[in-house]
Amino acid sequence: MAYGGVVLAGVDGTDSGRVALQTAAAEAVSGGLRLVALHVRRSPRPLELMAWEAYPLAEQWRDELELEAWLQCALLLADLPLEWEYAVVDGEPAQALRSYAADRAACALFVGSRIRRGWAARLHRCPALDLERRSPCRVRVVRFPDVPNPV
Repeated sequence: MAYGGVVLAGVDGTDSGRVALQTAAAEAVSGGLRLVALHVRRSPRPLELMAWEAYPLAEQWRDELELEAWLQCALLLADLPLEWEYAVVDGEPAQALRSYAADRAACALFVGSRIRRGWAARLHRCPALDLERRSPCRVRVVRFPDVPNPV
């Protein structure tokens, strides 16, 4: 490929992250490239830090997301004929993915994004859109429907 020999997939333990991982794995296998599954542990925002009593719960939630993302990687990639690694960094997702892609000379970056409707689509600021505009490599945003959980 034109940019390098690594395919980067942003994984976050969600359904859209899983679909992005599967799509990235298919490209890595077809091109004989190494796959890096990158999980970004989002840094708490200043207002979130003000609720310090709840911080241990937020930290536990971040740990569970990281574990879920790793489990998805292990299950989905175990039987595929490719070399892969799982990496974790702290930071804001768009910036961390962009920086990691530049550092590793990634040829492609795959991220998932939920398809939102109505007001949710207007109000949500998706990091995937920022990546599409300012990434050092080709970005593929894999869309996944935002289906409400049945009660």
